[in-house]
Amino acid sequence: MSEGMAWIAAGWLLAYAGFNGALFVSFRRRTRSERRFLKESDGADVDPIQAAWWLGASWENAPAQQEWYAVEVAVRLLIAAGDSEVDKDGRVTLTPGRSRSLGTNPVLTALVAALRRHGSATVLELRTDPRFTRFRTVLEARRAPLRERFGRYRIPAVTAAFTVAIGMAMHAMIARHGVPGLPDQDPGYWTIVWIALWAVLAALAALWPPEMSRPWPRFTRRCRVAVSQALAGESMQTRAWVSRAVFPAPRRRRGKTGAGRGGASRAPRSGRSPGDVGDDIGDPADVDTHGGGDGGDSGGGD
Repeated sequence: MSEGMAWIAAGWLLAYAGFNGALFVSFRRRTRSERRFLKESDGADVDPIQAAWWLGASWENAPAQQEWYAVEVAVRLLIAAGDSEVDKDGRVTLTPGRSRSLGTNPVLTALVAALRRHGSATVLELRTDPRFTRFRTVLEARRAPLRERFGRYRIPAVTAAFTVAIGMAMHAMIARHGVPGLPDQDPGYWTIVWIALWAVLAALAALWPPEMSRPWPRFTRRCRVAVSQALAGESMQTRAWVSRAVFPAPRRRRGKTGAGRGGASRAPRSGRSPGDVGDDIGDPADVDTHGGGDGGDSGGGD
């Protein structure tokens, strides 16, 4: 490699390294408060409700910071403590005559106060009903101050790799430098070689986690352990009943025959009216709205 080509390659590669270094500095600055929070909480037990906020669901790689799972875990913790009961429709009521000692957990205290004031509620009502605004306010305060996704770093790194590959090739071609290692030193070969150079630099961009990956994997593992330990004695029946009233029931679909198909609805061949047919349609079966196993995840380090 000629001295001129060495300077060209070194300059563009240093620019690529500098861009990635700037991305790293940007990430460190943006996550300073988050890393401080994680450092302060390191070594201490994670509150299971805060852990549920961060996990977002019981299955692996679920979206982080989902309120519905935090509400569900709070309800299940109250039931596990014996302070409330749940029926098969997912409606939670306080256990009669129970002397409640909830310690210093403000979320469970607010939940008990809400149930005492309004009698009973499902997880869906606790999430959406205006009567439980106070409970949701207390619950929101337990949310960990962490970003939900890693952020846009891989795409800028790939773009920088493309820019450096094109820039280096054009620079070398304008300066009339041949491709190092090729016997024929025709500068025109750079119109093809830049693709291989870009492929190599773009592969280095894979060191950045994907944009949609969950950051702080070690904290995620701690949260998963915290929720599992807090609900270790829970029965599957309790979990299933609570889960039945987490989300709104799906709307019943229209039949294939009817005005929605373009034209007046026709009566069935049996001769019964559409109203008679409707009497034979039962309510849709209850469906467990979520499930899945525990597991780890990938993302930015902590």
